[in-house]
Amino acid sequence: MTTRESTDASAAVPTPAPRRAPSGAVADVVLTVLLLALFGWGFLEAAQWSFQAALFPRIVTGSAFVLAALHLVHALLRLRRRAALTSDGSADTLAAEAEAEADADADDAVQLFRTAGPQRWAAALGWVVGFFVLLFVGGLFVTAPVFSLLYLRFAGGRTWVFSAVYAVVTGVVLYLAFEVALGVPTPPGLFLN
Repeated sequence: MTTRESTDASAAVPTPAPRRAPSGAVADVVLTVLLLALFGWGFLEAAQWSFQAALFPRIVTGSAFVLAALHLVHALLRLRRRAALTSDGSADTLAAEAEAEADADADDAVQLFRTAGPQRWAAALGWVVGFFVLLFVGGLFVTAPVFSLLYLRFAGGRTWVFSAVYAVVTGVVLYLAFEVALGVPTPPGLFLN
């Protein structure tokens, strides 16, 4: 066989086009890295405050940083596994995996973010804006129970009893934690300011 013949033979064999990583998996990694940077910045920023003022923010941002780091490791391992399957030519396995993800639970947060339409995004943003308006007007100890009650009843579809109990527990826990135990000032609201 001549060199020219072998070149023609290799040109006749179709080579699979390189597959790109799914955009959702890449976006997951990018978003997690951004969250890591945000929580890390918040943790370091709180270090400049007094011990009492920094205690709660450091607990929250430190815990969130650790959880985000674990999620990043999981996301990177998933990307690596996909890359290995792609290089092996396991297209069927990838297709089955994509189908399984599509059939995932509708309440799964990741699936929800991927498939939510404009109406759901607008409703979610409306609740966020409503929370901050209520926080500005009523303060933390009014906003937390009232918002919990309304959100669970109307957005979550829970019963009035469940929503009311959850709201009362939320208000009591926040009051005991911030006012009694830590003595940390909280947003008092427009009328008590």
